[in-house]
Amino acid sequence: MGMIDRFGRIADTYMTERDQLLDADEERRRVFVGHAFWPTEIIRDSIILAAIMAVISFYSWIIPPPLHSAADPFAQAGFVFPDWYVLFSYGYLRWGEYLPQFIIPAGPIGDFFGTPVIAWNAGWWGAALTGIPVGILTLPPFIIGKREKRGVEDPWFATAGAVYLAHVWFISVFSINIFLELYSKDLTNYCWSDSHNYLFCGRQAPWTADVFNAIPWVLTGIFLFAVIYFGVRWFVLNSIGARLRPIIGRQIAIGSLAAAVIISVVTWPIYDSGFWDYGGLGAMDEFEDLDAMRGQPSDTLVHTGKGNVWSEWEDDCLPYSETQTLAVWEDFDFDHEDTSDWCVIAAANWANWGIYQPTKKTIIDFAGDNGHADSEIGRNAGGSTVTYLGNSDGSLITVSDSSTFEVEDLGISRVPADVSCSFRTVYTDTGDSARNMGVHSQGIRLLDSSGSVLWENEGSTCESAGIYLSAGASYTVSVSFTSEGVNESISMATGFSVVAYQPLLLDDDGTAVVRFGSTLSLDDLTALSLENPTYHKNPKGLDAKLIYSMFIPCLGVGAIVFMVMRSMARGYEWEMNKCYGCDLCDDACPVRLFNAGDKLNIIYNTWNNEDDGVPLYSCLTCTACTNACPQLVDYDSYVDIRRNLIVGGPPATEIPHTLLQAVLAAEAEEDADDAFVAVEDYPIDSNVGYYPGCVDYIDQEMIFSHVNEGEMNLGETTTAAFTLFEEMDDDVTYLGRDFLKCCGHDQKWQGLSEVFEKLKAYNQKKLGDSGIDTLVTSCAECFRTFALDYELDGMKVMHTTEYLVEKGFDMDLMVEDDVTVTYHDPCRLGRQMDLYDKPRNLVESVDGVSLVEMEHHGEDALCCGVSSMMACNENSRALRLQRFDEVKATGAEVMLTTCPKCVAHFECLKFEGDPRHDFEILDVVSFLARQVNSR
Repeated sequence: MGMIDRFGRIADTYMTERDQLLDADEERRRVFVGHAFWPTEIIRDSIILAAIMAVISFYSWIIPPPLHSAADPFAQAGFVFPDWYVLFSYGYLRWGEYLPQFIIPAGPIGDFFGTPVIAWNAGWWGAALTGIPVGILTLPPFIIGKREKRGVEDPWFATAGAVYLAHVWFISVFSINIFLELYSKDLTNYCWSDSHNYLFCGRQAPWTADVFNAIPWVLTGIFLFAVIYFGVRWFVLNSIGARLRPIIGRQIAIGSLAAAVIISVVTWPIYDSGFWDYGGLGAMDEFEDLDAMRGQPSDTLVHTGKGNVWSEWEDDCLPYSETQTLAVWEDFDFDHEDTSDWCVIAAANWANWGIYQPTKKTIIDFAGDNGHADSEIGRNAGGSTVTYLGNSDGSLITVSDSSTFEVEDLGISRVPADVSCSFRTVYTDTGDSARNMGVHSQGIRLLDSSGSVLWENEGSTCESAGIYLSAGASYTVSVSFTSEGVNESISMATGFSVVAYQPLLLDDDGTAVVRFGSTLSLDDLTALSLENPTYHKNPKGLDAKLIYSMFIPCLGVGAIVFMVMRSMARGYEWEMNKCYGCDLCDDACPVRLFNAGDKLNIIYNTWNNEDDGVPLYSCLTCTACTNACPQLVDYDSYVDIRRNLIVGGPPATEIPHTLLQAVLAAEAEEDADDAFVAVEDYPIDSNVGYYPGCVDYIDQEMIFSHVNEGEMNLGETTTAAFTLFEEMDDDVTYLGRDFLKCCGHDQKWQGLSEVFEKLKAYNQKKLGDSGIDTLVTSCAECFRTFALDYELDGMKVMHTTEYLVEKGFDMDLMVEDDVTVTYHDPCRLGRQMDLYDKPRNLVESVDGVSLVEMEHHGEDALCCGVSSMMACNENSRALRLQRFDEVKATGAEVMLTTCPKCVAHFECLKFEGDPRHDFEILDVVSFLARQVNSR
């Protein structure tokens, strides 16, 4: 074809395309500046709507449940629609309780008002902090100017606004922390015994509290991801500039996500414990107060047949006959109560229904349920009581005593102990208290085995103290009492004791072990100790989490908004606004080869006026423009979303092979499921499955590649693949089109998302049930779709060439006569999946084959001109002509590729019979199999 004829054909093509656009639906001609429902403010309005719904849902659903069923319904209603200002103001007041308190001199003003000092307390903090968000509301008009900004115009400003709203939200939640505390106990996995000893459990599913509890940390993870991703991307972009390819960007995103998830998971205990190691961010009692907490899970008597969960706990409630030795029965009123009406809920069950002794790794038996202390035998306790009379003349009298005991070693090196004494004067004859009689003093000393004084108390006041003693050692407590000024009518009743507390021991049935009469050894007893599930868990953890939530999680909300603003190619302006009109995409776009016209920027013009850019249904989604774009504008995603916005799908005139596409669409329906073989009936004998794809399958059924007397039989691709698998002695299962449906590639890129999702759901479930862990295919489009658009958890998706290389393909193949070949990079396999070298490595491994590259190869390779929206028409023909010219320029005898659709449509041009196109077109897999068969 001469140059004049070629220009004429291009001009004719351009006019035809223009006429088609003029006749197209108005839907394609409108200037698209936003979503149809919210023309310009979709993000802002969506956030506002979501916030409103969240507030209403939160206060109408979460708050009322904790309130008692007998509560005043009008009082409940007051919490359903509260005053927003009161909420966040009161939230600051609650936070102020944990902030430092000051006494500030008021000076002359204070003297005037009669208040010399100002006590800067929670009230002052609340009032001062409330003014900050209220004051911020007055700033936007001065910052923005005379008109409002859309988020895409200034993502940072939109992010700041989102952070502000999130902060107000979380501080408002702080104001209802009391009700949240109630709600956290109104769960089915939290039970209690009421004043009537009825057993009750909460009503809400535990996951509701778990989700609410995790939200701040999830937002923290999102913030971490944003910081890592944008930080690394900024560094890489400044390092290599325009060489930052999309594949590198995806790798950065995946790495950042993995890092954020790992950090979040590793640091979750810090958050879940209420920031114990960080003082609860101010919301935690002093360590001494926490160490003094002595609550413990204990065996508890409950009334049989009572409470809202009796039917669930009936079998676990132990009767008197099995528990009569337990300490819980010591105070039971046997005279007026029937033991058959009562049973015991074992202590082990209560361990998860409260926070006990958070400073101790092992629960200590402070209640004495195990009976560790026995002063009579000197086990973990010592002491005695002494009563003496005064002298008749009131002279000085001195009484001394001592007691030695041993502290057992039950797995805790230092145990808590109480040292105490008592002293009182009474009338000898009546036993009544005799106050202010005589002068008395006492001296108490606690000594270790070496005689060192560990604790002492002297003077007129009898004091008690808590100390820690080393286990596995003996101790002596000695005491002396002196009295003067009392005669025999007055008696002095004195006592002293030291009790060392040991771990709480639970038997196999979860009840406390009773040591009286027990023959278990110390080692056996040690094994029964209860590890504290609330060790280092802040009792005020909820408030600590709410304080934290006011800051970092708010930045997580901002990160979400910022990332959304940066991805507005999916229905809004941001992605297109990144374009600065460099025209590099125009040079890279293969469609422009036959679209002709004046030079323009396809992205800028497509956004501002669709009719001036590449027509929506002419785009090949080949990623060539994104690959060339220094701003990495993801134009393929924009086209994908835009096509999905077309109501009713694309015009029929735009769909190639409409009959075939109709067949595949019908296949997606649930009614067609019966035509496919079930998993249990399909011969799957390997963990590797091979999917042929539609082109290969249809070619066998419809002789697709022979319609125009082509030479390539696409149906042989699968045969060729299995020839190689067998030669490598590799066991691969054939997952035919009688097992799986079409992958849905064409439907996805035609904008038929509903059809695609049906195909995806069917295939995804079936692959998951098949037991396959590696999915191999020779179709580049199937490979890309399964790998990127499906969620095949735990399944590796590979192209056949990639699989062969990974399996160590080395067959010593050779051709009979030396041959020169060239390789065409499919868009889906190359630019979109970054698979360039492995197909070439396979080809070059064959002796006698010389691989030469075309002018455009690798990342710059030309598209074959066919995608889900293009066929072998006059427009795409120009692309194949140029590609064939490049093949001829290399002198290659064979053009190889790895996409059956590329092969099929390159054959379309060969069908014309141009003698210049005398080279052979083959799939790489078929080329390799040919050499195997020729041996």
